[in-house]
Amino acid sequence: MNNFAFIKIIRTFSKQEIKEFGKMTKSPYFGGGKYVYNFWRELKKYSPELGEKQIEKRKIFSAVYPGREYDDTIIRKVSSVFLKMTEKFLAMKKLDSGYKLNFDIFLAAELRERGLNRMFENKAKALEKIFDEISVYDFQSLNERHLLQVQWMNYATDTGNSHKNFEARMRYYEYGIFYFLCIIIQETARIWVETNIYNNSSKFNIVNELLNCIDLEKFTAILNKKDYRYNPTLKVNIFMMNMYRSTRGYEDYFIYRDFLFLNGSQMPRRVAYFFFIFLINYCLKFEGSTEYNFVKELSVIFDKADEFDIIRHPVTNIIVPANFLVAAEAHTNAGEFDKVEKFITKYSVWIKGENSDYTINYTYANLWFAKKEFEKALEIINRHEPFLAYDKVNFRITKLMLLFELNRWEEFSVFIDSTRQFIRTTELISSYLRQRAQEFLNIVNKLFDMRENISIDDGSIHQLITENEELISKNWLKSKYFEIVKQKPVKS
Repeated sequence: MNNFAFIKIIRTFSKQEIKEFGKMTKSPYFGGGKYVYNFWRELKKYSPELGEKQIEKRKIFSAVYPGREYDDTIIRKVSSVFLKMTEKFLAMKKLDSGYKLNFDIFLAAELRERGLNRMFENKAKALEKIFDEISVYDFQSLNERHLLQVQWMNYATDTGNSHKNFEARMRYYEYGIFYFLCIIIQETARIWVETNIYNNSSKFNIVNELLNCIDLEKFTAILNKKDYRYNPTLKVNIFMMNMYRSTRGYEDYFIYRDFLFLNGSQMPRRVAYFFFIFLINYCLKFEGSTEYNFVKELSVIFDKADEFDIIRHPVTNIIVPANFLVAAEAHTNAGEFDKVEKFITKYSVWIKGENSDYTINYTYANLWFAKKEFEKALEIINRHEPFLAYDKVNFRITKLMLLFELNRWEEFSVFIDSTRQFIRTTELISSYLRQRAQEFLNIVNKLFDMRENISIDDGSIHQLITENEELISKNWLKSKYFEIVKQKPVKS
């Protein structure tokens, strides 16, 4: 029975959920009953190792029906009942937690359809009051409030009040349009991340095509005159879009960053988390800039994220390994070694999954690298082979730099060849990351050759390093270049 769908669902239950579901199996309303509960009582004996021990259906059948010949039809029937019950249990858990407002909207709709007008009005007005108290930056609530207006429209139609119907319809469009604009504007930032990090793209992107047809500047100017309540949430989304689409340097980045720093504390944590992720991705894109120090900027952003308590994911309450690495590396690159140690101590317990050990070790490797403890850094980084292709690129580049620092040239030569092969053949990284990695390999290989023969430098290597703002480990490459140049014999 281990592969039965309902068993797989029950494996995810907490101890409290096991108790709650047990009560459900007794209730005929949820499809339960005496025979279902009897099966549940036997199944529960396999907890908490429900997924580890082999669950024998014949043994369970014999315990429920002693002395009766085994009947697989009954097992299949009970399994079907359990599957429906576990699915209903999950849906109810979701409605009672993150989707409580949807539950109340469904309730309001049912009250209206049953002609319980006073009760409907009380429930719908209570919901409107809740929506009024929700942060204006919580763009997700716009969709729910949009759906509530359908019930107000239907209620006005039921009671023959065309004036109220018109008012509700205008609110329906208002909330719907604001929500719609927010999500398509957000998609412009997602498109950049998907294209440049995960190598996902499409020949026709309907979001870009639509936005190119809308004069958002003119539309928002009209909205600002009307002083709509949800103008701030539209504004922050437009700031984010402008940052990624900007053709005027970093001006739009600072507008977006300053807005988040000023208003982030007023946002729900999950909303602030969402907007900060895109701020961080932008800094990572331009961390090699010669015009602005985005390396230091990342450290400042993570300090602010820590202040707003959004380092951990606000819903899952864990920290994504990639975010952990980027945050720790930001403080490391800024020379804030004490902050790195404190960060690891504070947040490492919140990393979950098979990559947690690798994430922590890689973070310490970067720290020891920055402290010029190269042997220790190399020993740590060799403990784990990363799982994700994106991490494999970072792992290989860091290891190459360590081998270079330690003058382990034979290993360096072999490893750079295998890295070049990996970068060229893997399909799991974006063309953007592939290009950046190849540019790094090209320059570090030139530095390797230049170390042996300084005369090959005609200034082109330095030019390659300085002109490429998106070059990986740009500062390290620059420092190695000048170290080698200093070794050049002085002409008499």
